[in-house]
Amino acid sequence: MSGKSINSEQKIKAILEQKFEKIHIEAALRHFVAAKGKYQEGDCEGPILKSGKFVEAVTKALLQFCGKTLPRLRQFHAGTSLRDLEREPASIDEAIRIVIPKCCLFIYEVASNRGTRHDPDGVDPNEIDAGVVDVSISWVLGELIRFSSKRDKNPTEAQELVEALAGKTYPFFEEIDGKFYVNIKRLSAGKTALLILYGRYPRRTEENLLRELVEKHGFSRKNAKMAFTRVKNLCDINVNGMKLRGLGRQKAEQVLSDNKN
Repeated sequence: MSGKSINSEQKIKAILEQKFEKIHIEAALRHFVAAKGKYQEGDCEGPILKSGKFVEAVTKALLQFCGKTLPRLRQFHAGTSLRDLEREPASIDEAIRIVIPKCCLFIYEVASNRGTRHDPDGVDPNEIDAGVVDVSISWVLGELIRFSSKRDKNPTEAQELVEALAGKTYPFFEEIDGKFYVNIKRLSAGKTALLILYGRYPRRTEENLLRELVEKHGFSRKNAKMAFTRVKNLCDINVNGMKLRGLGRQKAEQVLSDNKN
């Protein structure tokens, strides 16, 4: 995570802890960051799972704000608790009773039904679901910030954080007509090759294909050849191509971490 992201997370944490219990805010932000990271890495199931955990933490924060005693772990059901919030007295802000819970319920339904809608003969819905929950958890966090900063003397910082959350998260990887792209600017040819292999994992990638994909990122043939030389020792290589070993995947994950907003 970059210094800018850490700074924003600390600002959000400080705003939310004015209204909500620290333990639940820390958990919610931890799952939020993890969900965003997995979505950027092109993982479709991970963001959905982490978004469900995010909702559980937010639900606990809302319950305690309303003066409720949290049920024991095995008796806690986020969906039931979120629906019950609508019956809280009107003296409690509508954002807490209705607005935020309704979006959380939607996210939680998607997370709870993850994989159950998969039709082996149709389109896997996980990619679409991951994109929807990515936007939705940002909206929920934005609403929590808005609510927590209502009486701030200087609301500008909170508004800037909300506007930043409204921006769409774009995955680091995309594949178009069989061509694989890394969507990170100013990478070296070697790091580009490393991330191509990482993004295509566990598929094997032939040497010629790797060089071709590196060249499609704007590098010369000479640089593409040099990139292959730099990553080959991080791979298992056989007649079917290259596959990153554990050390190579670790290096790739560090590059991704260094380039997260």
